[in-house]
Amino acid sequence: MKRFYKYALGVLLVTPMLASAAAELVTNGSFETDFQSNGTWNIYKNLTGWTGAPNIELRNNVAGTAYDGTNFIELDTYSNSSISQVLTGTPGLYELSFWYSARPGTGNTNDLSFTLDGSAPLTLLSGVSGGRYHDWQNYSAIFSFDGNGLLTFSATGKSDSYGGSLDMISFTSVVPEPEIYAMTLIGLSLLGFTAFRRRNYQIYNQE
Repeated sequence: MKRFYKYALGVLLVTPMLASAAAELVTNGSFETDFQSNGTWNIYKNLTGWTGAPNIELRNNVAGTAYDGTNFIELDTYSNSSISQVLTGTPGLYELSFWYSARPGTGNTNDLSFTLDGSAPLTLLSGVSGGRYHDWQNYSAIFSFDGNGLLTFSATGKSDSYGGSLDMISFTSVVPEPEIYAMTLIGLSLLGFTAFRRRNYQIYNQE
């Protein structure tokens, strides 16, 4: 009986872990795929998975440190710039998450905006000055995704080559796959059956 109960409980414990293994649609979200030497920066037309307009500034421990890994990007290269990536996946609900910060030691010049699949631009860091260090903040929201869309981040502040920083971008599904639902139902059924057996056993012993 104890072995049966542990098995049923194990199914339920495994289910959330399986559900958290959601599909990630963003390629190179932390900008680690492209090599950049420690203490250096460079400007690229494109990075793995990302298209620059007109280009992208990749940094490694220069004017701040990355939130995740060693690399991060700054938008506003020689002038205000943007990056974009086409996302393709199964339609459904997805969570967009990314980390952003004003560039350390700057004035109110770090405005950053993003759009997803043609949505109205949402501006972040409006009028925010950079402190001594990066002050990474997280944006996270759930979006209904039709399976194909363009994700774009843009510098929108003063075009002076001192823009906001961006790192660890992800776009992951939040709806479990059908087989995960099935496992959850199996787990609940097993727990219910176990509780029924234990209750009958207790009643029998009391007679």
